[in-house]
Amino acid sequence: MNKLRIFLAVFAVLLLFTACPAPDEDPEPEIPRDELIIGTWKSVVHREDGNVVSGSDYREFEFREDGTVLIEEFEEDGSPIDDVEDNWALVEDDEKIQFDTEGVYDVIKMSIDSMTLEYDRPDPFSGVLVRHSDDYLKQ
Repeated sequence: MNKLRIFLAVFAVLLLFTACPAPDEDPEPEIPRDELIIGTWKSVVHREDGNVVSGSDYREFEFREDGTVLIEEFEEDGSPIDDVEDNWALVEDDEKIQFDTEGVYDVIKMSIDSMTLEYDRPDPFSGVLVRHSDDYLKQ
């Protein structure tokens, strides 16, 4: 009975070691943001001054490798409102996106399938700058 306990203990320890990755294994290489951003992104959550705005228009960005972007705006029901062709570049250590006509957006986070951008826009009625934050999903 004592030998069985020792065998089971050794077997459990061996199982534990084989289940854990070796410490010298390299993690997945990080994809640079200038590659991650390429593709079409659709806004799914829009905030103004930190407050979620429901039932709002949404935007899609189609970032292209040549440094151009198609920005499309849609009503909540999917009806197109406007679209504009623009140029984009990642600046300040890839922490910001500089657009020719849209200005500068802060890249809060970016992964292979989601990103959060923040930017300031004047309120159409008062002219006061409002901080916007949009969450995007890659399409």
